[in-house]
Amino acid sequence: MKILSVVAIAATIFSANAFAGDHSINAVGRTGWIYKDNDVKKTGISNSSSFNLDYLRTTLAGAVSPSVKYFLTVDLLGLTGNDTVDGTPTLIDEAFVTKTFSFGTSATLGKKAVLIGGREYDYLNYDRYTTSFFYQATPVNQVGLTFSQEIAGQTFMAQYFNGNKDNGKGTATNAQSKFGYAVGWNGNLLNSMIRPIVVYTVVPEAGGANGGLTSLSTTATPDHRANKGNDNFLSAGVQFNTPHNIILEVDYDLLTEKDAAGTISNKNDLKTTSLVTLIRYTAERFAPFVKFISDTRELGSTKTESRLAYDLGVEFKESKDDMIRYHIVYSGASVKTGLNTTEVKSSPSSILVGLMFDASILK
Repeated sequence: MKILSVVAIAATIFSANAFAGDHSINAVGRTGWIYKDNDVKKTGISNSSSFNLDYLRTTLAGAVSPSVKYFLTVDLLGLTGNDTVDGTPTLIDEAFVTKTFSFGTSATLGKKAVLIGGREYDYLNYDRYTTSFFYQATPVNQVGLTFSQEIAGQTFMAQYFNGNKDNGKGTATNAQSKFGYAVGWNGNLLNSMIRPIVVYTVVPEAGGANGGLTSLSTTATPDHRANKGNDNFLSAGVQFNTPHNIILEVDYDLLTEKDAAGTISNKNDLKTTSLVTLIRYTAERFAPFVKFISDTRELGSTKTESRLAYDLGVEFKESKDDMIRYHIVYSGASVKTGLNTTEVKSSPSSILVGLMFDASILK
């Protein structure tokens, strides 16, 4: 039924605007083979290898008028059911309309990515391999309103989006009671040689079954977070574009999960800090890269977990205009858990060999 609904949406768009504007449909995906060495002696998790299809989406984009554009992304690997916050089908990854005004302002209404700073978040999923603890806790796409303003080549952004529906009256009468927001700056300095991005985002979390916790708080007792306990994301990143086709990116990320753990009488914040560095050489066909990640988690003032991780990889095409991009990536990590109790150190690693495709179905 959900696939039929998506087809109906697409048919409506194109029947109403057939040949009247600029429209396109693309199929984008990533597939390949992965081997995981989970350091079974330390983690108890068996090693594994498999072929997988970890990304498959169809995008529909176009212009209704010179100043109004639409964008729709269908996640063909999406789970069934609806999002617990905004009620939209999980199959619909993005669906929004953007209006651009003559004075440099644009307004976007619909379901899209929550604004998060840092360059790591600036990539699409098929361009990511190992990710930081900070990125792993970022919220899913939500329905909301986004404004951006261009001033002297700089972009200033503000977003207001659905938060949680826990109004304290039980699941039968839940309604939107908390909204999230984000403000940020996407910079452009020295003719794009330096591109900073800074964003502060607040995501209200509900306790219990209605809202749950982020992925970082799975061991906490969540009930006292109901109607409070915001997740505060602060991220600052910068990209340096050198004249020799070398890109250097550095991120500093801080996530504070308010009252995420402990008891009602003894609440503790869970803090996650991530430092991310990426160096990439960008040629027409080859793009070797190395990525380093340093993560720490603190419960109250006590460090509980740390991780040093890295990617060594290369992406390449047969020709610069080829729709298929191949990749080979080796990932490794040194993880320490239970730093305040019984420390366990493990060294998982993986090898990923595969391809990404971006095929134009309609231009």
